[in-house]
Amino acid sequence: MSENTHPHTTSALAKRRAELIADNQAMRERIRMNDGYIKALDTAIALMDPGFDPGSVLPKRQYTKKFEKGELKSMIIQTLKDADGGPLSTRAIADQVMERKGLDDDCRTEVRRALLTYGTVEKVDGDPDDHMEYWILKGYAAKGKDGGGSEGVTAGLRLLDR
Repeated sequence: MSENTHPHTTSALAKRRAELIADNQAMRERIRMNDGYIKALDTAIALMDPGFDPGSVLPKRQYTKKFEKGELKSMIIQTLKDADGGPLSTRAIADQVMERKGLDDDCRTEVRRALLTYGTVEKVDGDPDDHMEYWILKGYAAKGKDGGGSEGVTAGLRLLDR
């Protein structure tokens, strides 16, 4: 038998393993209890409506709310403004939103869904080889070549007249 050259690491790994085993046992017990509750509900439903098929009820998906109302929209708009109106890819926008919000979870799905519904952004053609969607802020023009410090049409980020 070989000598253990990392006793502290081995001890920490064994402790973590014990914690996970305990978690699994608690989850199994919760599943067992939920199965009992589901059987009781199926029995009650059968008493009320014998023709009802309990198997037709799909599991309800759990959703964790990542953004407050209007927060994602304002972050997307600010991200596009910071990029002089765009174009930016969905991934680039999501990365900026995640950084601003301090999220570790990927929010690309939420960002894409939001981009598709906002009237203030517009999808533009990008490189067909990279298979990415690019977005611009509707009605905004980029800063002028001089950095936006001049008067008139190149004076910074502005709303276009339509």
